[in-house]
Amino acid sequence: MKPRRDRRLAIALLLFAFAAMAATLQSVIAANWMNAAAIGHWEWFVDTWGEELPARGPKAFCFDWCAPELPFWAGWLAIGCFASGFVLIAWTWWRPKA
Repeated sequence: MKPRRDRRLAIALLLFAFAAMAATLQSVIAANWMNAAAIGHWEWFVDTWGEELPARGPKAFCFDWCAPELPFWAGWLAIGCFASGFVLIAWTWWRPKA
């Protein structure tokens, strides 16, 4: 009978793939944020990534941070998937199925 591979390894591989995709998405978000900061055109960035537009207009003043926050949800997803995949690999290594 052919030995079966442990499904935990396949799940860990999928988690690493999701982490890579989420990290790529976070790098796109960060590049768009830097581009919007250089140009000063925040409307497209805010509409695309769902943040709040900073105060603008003749009667609105911005004295502190005059840019929307960088969304980091894709980065946290990448970190979480990578850490989960790493823990799953370690668990499979130390507790193999017979």
